[in-house]
Order: sequence, then structure tokens, then C-alpha cells
Amino acid sequence: MRSTIPYKGHIISFTFYKHSLKPTIVMLHGFLASTYSFRKLISLLQEHFQIMSIDIPPFGESEKSNACLFSYDHMADAVRYIMKDQSIDKAIFLGHSMGGQISLRFAYKYPEHIDRLYLLAPCSFMRHSPLFAKAICHNPLSPFITRSLLKRKGVYEMLRHSIYQDHIITDEMLEHYKKPFLNKKIYPCIIKILNDHQGDLSEEELATIDIPTDIIWGKNDKIIPYEIGYELIKYLPNARLTTLDKTGHLLPEESAHQIAKMVRQANS
Repeated sequence: MRSTIPYKGHIISFTFYKHSLKPTIVMLHGFLASTYSFRKLISLLQEHFQIMSIDIPPFGESEKSNACLFSYDHMADAVRYIMKDQSIDKAIFLGHSMGGQISLRFAYKYPEHIDRLYLLAPCSFMRHSPLFAKAICHNPLSPFITRSLLKRKGVYEMLRHSIYQDHIITDEMLEHYKKPFLNKKIYPCIIKILNDHQGDLSEEELATIDIPTDIIWGKNDKIIPYEIGYELIKYLPNARLTTLDKTGHLLPEESAHQIAKMVRQANS
């Protein structure tokens, strides 16, 4: 099920639950997360769909090399490359946070290869800041500062900040979310992501995406406020917004059943 593929300097890891007679869902996770964050959704949807979940470099099991490019365009192109390699012409996209913006970028570049969009608290309306990126990326201490901040904050506290219901955090979850950060190579990559960041799609670019889109947001999101969803549907011509009570930013962990039900109903 788990495979790797080389693409322009990256070794990209992905998990593919094949069922060629059923519609395909491509899942793209958020910043600092991995395919693991979709495990609940995958188990709920696997009977009804063929599912591909990609570890966006440098996260999860994908290669951690700061010699690679981490722009949204590059990642959208990488996803299309993997789809071609696996003989997938068209898919439903489900993207969380950063993965939501990459899904939008894919829809903007390759509309003929996407059937429907599910955006879970997607990154939106962030602009590229060249001066900030330059200051961060040219500071040789930045990777060490990033590592110490993450170490001091701790994965448990990061999860608590991302989740409304603390009780769902288990020891197993902590181990999986900690795993990528035990590799020191990831820290220079995180810094380079800031430098390669293009900024999110503009209002004019969003307006060209006429693909049926469901935006799902937790009302208790402390990372990206759910009110941004109301702005997003102003520009996406074929989008609707659903907000969930008692739900934080990490929707695939907290609201897998609600999301899976929406996906099944719309694609049955």
C-alpha cells in the first residue's frame, strides 16, 4: 500500500488503497502533519472509494531535503505526476489546511483532472512576504531556533492548540505526530518552506475555479478562524461552507464521521 516515487529531487511517499472500479480520492494533509492524520477518514471511506494519501515533502515518510522546492505550484505538479504514474486521470481532492491550498492550486492549474473539492480549514488569503522570507532563510541559526521552539512547545501542546476535545489525544497519536521531528533534517526544510511560499491564490484566481467545492471548518479553530470560510465562498463560484461546533483545526482527527458522511452522500 505504501509506495515512494522520485520527483525533481524529492522522494515522495504515498499510501494507495487501490480499487479501480470506484471513484478516487486524493488526500493532502496540513503543515507539520502527515498521511497519519487521515487514518480515521480512510477507514470510513475505503469501502466506497479508491484512496491515495500523499505525504507532502518534507513531512511524514517523504524525503527531508532542503535542496528541494516546496512551492505550492511544485507540489501541485508533483501530485499530478503521481496521479499519472498511477493511471489516475481524475479524482476528488480532500485537502486539510496547507493541503487545502495545494488542492486549490491543483484545481486552478489542472481543472480537467479534478471532480470535486473538499477543503478542511484551508489556508487562504496569505500573501508572500519576500523580506520576511529572506530574513528567516538567510539566518544560519533559523533551523536551530525552529527546533528549539518546537521542542519547547512540544507536540502535545501543538495538538492541544489544534484540537477542541483534548481527550481524543492518545499516546499513539503523540508518537506518530512526534516521529518526523526526531529527524534533524526536517528543520532546515521547514525554514525553506517559508522562503518557497508563493502566497495563496488571489481572489481573481479563485474566481476561475468552478469545481463543486465543500468547505468544512471547525467553529473552535484557533489556527485559522472559521470566519475566513465566509470570505472564501464569496470568490469560489461553486462553493458552500459547513461549520462544525466543538471542533478545532485538526478536523480529520475530530470530525471524521461528519466529513465521511458528507463525502459519501455527495458521491453516491
